[in-house]
Amino acid sequence: MNYIGKPVKRIEDPKFITGKATYVDDIEIPGTLFVAFLRSQVPHAYIKVKKQEGIFTGADINPGKDFPIPEREVTYVGQPIAAIVAKDRYEVYDLLESIEVEYENLPYVLDPQEALNNKVKVYTKKDSNIYLEKLWQGGDVDKAFKEADMVIEDELINQRVIANPLETRGALAYFDGQRLTFWSSTQSAHYLRRNLVSFLGFDNIRVIQPDVGGAFGSKIIAHPEEYALAKIAMILRRPVKWIPTRSEEMMSAGHGRDKRLKFKVGVKRDGRIVALEGTLIADLGAPYPDANDDESGNVDSTSRMLLGPYKITNAKLISYAVNTNKPPTQSYRGAGRPEATYFIERIMNIIANELNIDPIELRLRNVVRPEEMPYTNAFGVTYDSGNYVKMLEIAREYYSTLQNEAQKIGGCVGLGMYVEITAFGPWETARVLAKSDGKIIAITGSGPHGQGDPTAFAQIVADILEIPIERIDVEWGDTDIIEDGIGTWGSRTVTVAGSAMMKASEELRRRLIEVGAKMLNADVEEVEYKEGKVVHKTTGKSVSLNEIISNAYNMGVSLDVTYVYPVSSPTTPYGVHMALVKVDKETGKISVVKYIALDDVGRVINPLLAEGQIDGGVMQGIAQALYEKAVLNESGQLVNATLADYGFPTAVEAPKIEWHYIEMGFSTHPTGSKGIGEAGAVISSPVIVNAVENCLKVRIKEMPMSPELIVK
Repeated sequence: MNYIGKPVKRIEDPKFITGKATYVDDIEIPGTLFVAFLRSQVPHAYIKVKKQEGIFTGADINPGKDFPIPEREVTYVGQPIAAIVAKDRYEVYDLLESIEVEYENLPYVLDPQEALNNKVKVYTKKDSNIYLEKLWQGGDVDKAFKEADMVIEDELINQRVIANPLETRGALAYFDGQRLTFWSSTQSAHYLRRNLVSFLGFDNIRVIQPDVGGAFGSKIIAHPEEYALAKIAMILRRPVKWIPTRSEEMMSAGHGRDKRLKFKVGVKRDGRIVALEGTLIADLGAPYPDANDDESGNVDSTSRMLLGPYKITNAKLISYAVNTNKPPTQSYRGAGRPEATYFIERIMNIIANELNIDPIELRLRNVVRPEEMPYTNAFGVTYDSGNYVKMLEIAREYYSTLQNEAQKIGGCVGLGMYVEITAFGPWETARVLAKSDGKIIAITGSGPHGQGDPTAFAQIVADILEIPIERIDVEWGDTDIIEDGIGTWGSRTVTVAGSAMMKASEELRRRLIEVGAKMLNADVEEVEYKEGKVVHKTTGKSVSLNEIISNAYNMGVSLDVTYVYPVSSPTTPYGVHMALVKVDKETGKISVVKYIALDDVGRVINPLLAEGQIDGGVMQGIAQALYEKAVLNESGQLVNATLADYGFPTAVEAPKIEWHYIEMGFSTHPTGSKGIGEAGAVISSPVIVNAVENCLKVRIKEMPMSPELIVK
């Protein structure tokens, strides 16, 4: 059928555009009670919640522990400290005001640099605020700095932002006395189930992921409210639903980024980097256990990818994952790689401006050469395939065109290059089965939630089985329909889950051929599979897919295949992005006029889906560069916890985005793809900041580049 590589329209869209999608809050079970959470108003305190009817405290949910609801100590504003139940959502939020809480305020620390000295403890029971400290190094940094012609030092800040998916988190739980059924707006039904089983000590649990209105990483981990809701459902034996308000979501769902880098870079006069040294400080806030592990892993991602696509053999970095009395940070689109790319691409732009070297030429002098691939950087990450030199040479023409346009309108051009790491393991599952009506059901253990992955899966299955895509139904998000799964994050789904789907489909095809051969009284070698039929090579006789399906079980062959695809290693997509911006120095307004993205993400299964991912990711990066920031006051309160106060770009601010994909570096996964879901968000922020810096001729150290920052 040759669907792979074609811009097939999304097969899952009709229900969304006709209003027939089902989100958590659309699910109605008679007798459902509503749950709301009272949240801490202070950043650090001992608490005492007065016990009243209908109120659940930490002692009810998990006695003797401070998770998921603290029994004694709160550590950030917005932390859930009690739950209350009522017959509807309006009553339950009214009743929140009736809960009496005594606060014994404790010292708190909001600045991660200050938290490092441990004078004020974020958690009174812990000796240190440093959750993780690591040294990353390669080569001889001290010797290399002595050989440098110039040393540049500075600090760059990648600010705290909020994921803000259109649909907030939410869950519905029902325990019938034997089984707990749990619906959640999650990125992985199986991951959530594993966590609930561990927490409750009870394994008869079914988790269902209905339609999800976006996530961007904020729905990967299991949240405190989900654990608490499950426990409340088991206590009450009534359906219970929790849907937070937008302000609650912004305050407590987990923030993103919030990292700063103090760096020193040594360069030769021709722009070659000879040494890089730095200190990375990541503000984790005061997370619950899952979030601490999640974000500290992202700190590792930032650290090991800090060197970008460049051959920097002498490097040293100390990274700190630090707790503060702020809301938790966690995975947000790119999960550490955008921060790494931001830091190294800002450093490259600073070097280019200091030495007055063309930005493409500077990168060509530092980039890993094609003959060196696969290349392992100084911090131990292997870049598997690609041609960075050719990508830069292709980019030169587009860059020159943008420069000409910039001269005409009085604008400036910014450029950035990235390499990221995607397609993480450890494995993923797929189940492909043939139904008696001739339909093929393809089930994934991952958790698509808006990326268009079901369409890509259908394309893969259709090509392998050589049947029209309309004959394939794709399902996911239910722990009862496939034995296990990992989830959708880290640009892994089409590459890893798609490879599982490909291998499962190949096995189903093999079984179809086996049955077809038996029906034709032939050996497997005497037949061939063509366009959904098994054909005898000599006689030309054939049997159709429907005939094969009808006879398979009579012949002792199951047409229900589950495949577990193990991941031996991740893969590394890369690209060059550039933007034309115009800066009004009197008003401080920055306009992104045009954006061009060149990406090598291996084989592109569906260019239409891929381009949509680039467009969305680019806009999120532009938003971080120009508009978005989670603003906390001196008391740890989020002061812009509404969509009216938090900066967002709209269609009015969106530039023309031009995307080109260049297939040069394929992955070793069966799909040949590398993942594209986060690429736009990984690179676009430094591209925009570089462009504005080139306009202003002043070094920029922080985002967002608000009008106030531009005109001061």
